[in-house]
Amino acid sequence: MLTTIREKAQGWIAWVIVFIISVPFALWGVNEYFSGQEQVIVAEINGEELMLQDYQEVLTRRKASLRQQFGKNIDNSLLESKVFKLRILNEMIGQRLLTADIRDQNYSISDEQLAAYIRTNESFQQDGRFSQDMYASALRRNGLSPVAFENSLRKSNIVDQISDGFSRSAFVTEAELDDMVRLEQEKRDAVYLYLDIKRFSDQVTVTDKQLKEYYDKNHHSYMTPEAVRVEYMVLSIDGLAGQIEPEEDALKALYEEQKDQYTSPEERKAQHILLAVEGDDEAEDAKVQSLAADLVKQVHEGADFAVLAKEYSSDTISAEKGGDLGFFERGVMLEAFENQAFSMQPGDISDPVRTSYGYHVIKLNEIKEEAGKSFAEARDEIVEEYSRREAAAQFGQQAEEMQNLVFEQPTTLQPAADALGLKIIESDWVTRDASEGVTSNRAFIDASFSEDVIQEGLNSEVIELDENTLVAIRNIGHRQPELRAFDEVEEDIRQQLKSKTLHDFAAVKVADMVSGLREGRKTLDELAKELELSLGASSDIGRVGKDDLSAVLVNAIFDTAAVNDSGDKAAASAKLDENTIVVFAVRKVTPGDPTNAVAGVRDQMRTILEQRKGNGLFADYEQGLREMADVVVYEDKL
Repeated sequence: MLTTIREKAQGWIAWVIVFIISVPFALWGVNEYFSGQEQVIVAEINGEELMLQDYQEVLTRRKASLRQQFGKNIDNSLLESKVFKLRILNEMIGQRLLTADIRDQNYSISDEQLAAYIRTNESFQQDGRFSQDMYASALRRNGLSPVAFENSLRKSNIVDQISDGFSRSAFVTEAELDDMVRLEQEKRDAVYLYLDIKRFSDQVTVTDKQLKEYYDKNHHSYMTPEAVRVEYMVLSIDGLAGQIEPEEDALKALYEEQKDQYTSPEERKAQHILLAVEGDDEAEDAKVQSLAADLVKQVHEGADFAVLAKEYSSDTISAEKGGDLGFFERGVMLEAFENQAFSMQPGDISDPVRTSYGYHVIKLNEIKEEAGKSFAEARDEIVEEYSRREAAAQFGQQAEEMQNLVFEQPTTLQPAADALGLKIIESDWVTRDASEGVTSNRAFIDASFSEDVIQEGLNSEVIELDENTLVAIRNIGHRQPELRAFDEVEEDIRQQLKSKTLHDFAAVKVADMVSGLREGRKTLDELAKELELSLGASSDIGRVGKDDLSAVLVNAIFDTAAVNDSGDKAAASAKLDENTIVVFAVRKVTPGDPTNAVAGVRDQMRTILEQRKGNGLFADYEQGLREMADVVVYEDKL
């Protein structure tokens, strides 16, 4: 309908039509202003509503993450598919169910555990130590506040703890472990022949008649690709940011506003020994306090703090490192612990400090004084931050203006480009499988080949290449597919047909060889002699491979059912590459010996089995939550 209005409506008639359309839209807008945006529900989980806005935020972040990970290789049609959208929604439903169960079961992550995770996360470390700058920068890049991130981290760590709990509770019998050792440490002996299929080339011919027949039956394979030339303009936050020339006063104001991001607070590095106190028993409390005091005395008398931490500390994470907590700033530790640590000097040993977890003995090792960047030192970062802020604000306004201008002047991009200060770019000929630059973007290609753009000669709608980049397109050339002349493609067809015929012929020959081996009509030694090839042999082949055997051959050897003393009847073949096929036979199978398995290997296999079982139990747990829940999904709202 809009296309018809564009083409047919002229003069005062057009304005009447515009007025008729505009009135209800204007009234709708006023109503929305006073009543607020409609709250759309996409799912209900046990009566709890999952709102469209929350879903779209998660969906947008996931799309951005995948685009960053895969770049131009990402298929935008996949990201817009119903399957992908439902997958994200189901993940959110699963998270809601997990969160509710976690709340009901009173699971929790302590402040100390949370702080330890953040301090030891390599993403927030610089030179092996926690960096407040890197932490703040990472949160800014992902649009997260510290509170939001830490709440999310608590939830994910609780889920990890539950998953680990299932793994730890998974019971593996010795018989199961023995079976796994026999299977995983199995060894095989095999003999093999490498066949280059080109050896059969002189037995394969392709006639001119076959070439012409193939061409006539497969015209669709020899068409030139449909191609278009387009002109387009790009509106992006990056482009806008590059045009902004900030005032010095504005930069200084932003620096003062975000000064904490450019300064590093005082940090302290300490070790501690935690003696946990269970319950409210005063006698138990006094006993633990006495032990803590004794440990202080031992350290003063020359005992190694790290050794005592490994032996006595209830904080198992730091105990493994001799009680080392690394560097931390104020606001990370519990108040009593923090006050003590920040009142000490390097080398000091504290008296026992009581917190909600028990008694701590603290050794301060190092003080890193408050440091930071001056305005001059941080100026380049401030300019970038300011420019992107301003660009983001302009982007929203200009995106709307771009949409309006492209629609109002449907057969030219020039007015929009002039109004927005954008350059119109002309592309070369672009096909549907373009692979370079902006023209390789799937949304760009789809719009370039759309009926409105090609047939109607209209501007495309404004297209989102990513969350920070918009483009509008207009066609300036179109080439329909054409059948290429036979003479032009004859040699291509010859090579294609000869290759196909050769591969088919080789497959038949190899199948006959394998059949002969399995039926006992020949041995591989006899076959090697007949083909004048060297017979390869390897013994004690493990599942991880051996010598220079390819992974494809090793996998094929272990995929072949085989028993001992069967000669070459346990035969098969595998294609190693485009021109090489290997024919092989398994001559011996030696199961792993459970009684002779190295202790470390056996423990590793036990862990693998426990994880497999634990993952299965956790999946059952998640499925059980879903089955017991009352879940309603509104797919039409996605």
